[in-house]
Amino acid sequence: MSLIRTLWLSSALAVTFAGCGPSSKPITNSGSSERTNTTAPALGTSGVAGLDWGADATAVLAVYPRATPTDGGLWFNGMAEGRLAITKYTIGAGGLDGVHVEWTDGFVSMEECATGWKTIRTKLDERFGASTSDNLAAYWKTASASITLACNPNDSNAGVLSLTYAHLDTK
Repeated sequence: MSLIRTLWLSSALAVTFAGCGPSSKPITNSGSSERTNTTAPALGTSGVAGLDWGADATAVLAVYPRATPTDGGLWFNGMAEGRLAITKYTIGAGGLDGVHVEWTDGFVSMEECATGWKTIRTKLDERFGASTSDNLAAYWKTASASITLACNPNDSNAGVLSLTYAHLDTK
């Protein structure tokens, strides 16, 4: 009887403590490369969340702390509109006066680039209102910014998707 009782107790303990201890799932990083807050900052006058025209490098770094100084501004490698991109913040004597985003997706052709262009154009139409377009270029104007989303061929005729925010005073 003691063997049966021992087996029964062992089984009961195993079932009782089965949910205890470390998770069987590995610990993972959320992969967040930038902000940890759940709400994005409001659009600045530049059209970019949290950035106003005239902002100095310190203000841009407050929003994008991983940006690195470069001649004429800051570079940032990270997500833009849900895709990996390289973003250049042009900062002159008067502060921020341009933002240029180039996605790192490798588009084999202009037709392939058009798929990404349509997706991002839809997002930007929701944000800035209906755009005008010409071929694979879409345009928006706000009170203080001119915004262009375009697919352009590179030297190998592959498609390059880019987005430019220009200060209306400098255009």
